[in-house]
Amino acid sequence: MAINPLSWIGPLALPRLALLLNHVVASEPVAMAKLKSHVGRTIDIRWTSSFVPPFAAWLAPGSTSADWAPRPVRLTVTPAGLFEVATADGAPDTPVGLTLTVHLTAPWTMARRALQGERPEVSIDGDAALAETASWLMKNLRWDLEDDLARWLGNTPSQVLRSVGESLKEAVLRWRPDVGRRSGFHDAKR
Repeated sequence: MAINPLSWIGPLALPRLALLLNHVVASEPVAMAKLKSHVGRTIDIRWTSSFVPPFAAWLAPGSTSADWAPRPVRLTVTPAGLFEVATADGAPDTPVGLTLTVHLTAPWTMARRALQGERPEVSIDGDAALAETASWLMKNLRWDLEDDLARWLGNTPSQVLRSVGESLKEAVLRWRPDVGRRSGFHDAKR
């Protein structure tokens, strides 16, 4: 098995992503209340991928899609109703309450789906009550980026940034990279 040369990104990004997740959860008191009933339980997040980056053969000869999937993550629910990052191989006496398996596709496909409001395919396995809470969190929690920007920059700049972001989103959604590859297009040029 080849070693992913970008594997150092995960340990650096994971604590920041956990802070962002806790920020989003803390902004919704109902979410924190739902999580408080699961104190000490763990949620393992695992990844599957069918995508191998085009540069993989150059960076890591012999690598497979499994080599490019992120490492598993274990989150523990704290008494405050937030998450704490634990090691995925964690303490053997800590039972896994829930396992979320996220199927990753090509980055462009995932970005397009995210812009359309779609989520990646997720399989949930484990405790039914914790699975219901996790499902509710995935369906109902959203990061209010405009509100956070308004706290730092003020209302008007954050509204301008929101409108610019929406314009960019619409432009990306309208953009179709495969339009020029249609056979009728090439035939018409001849």
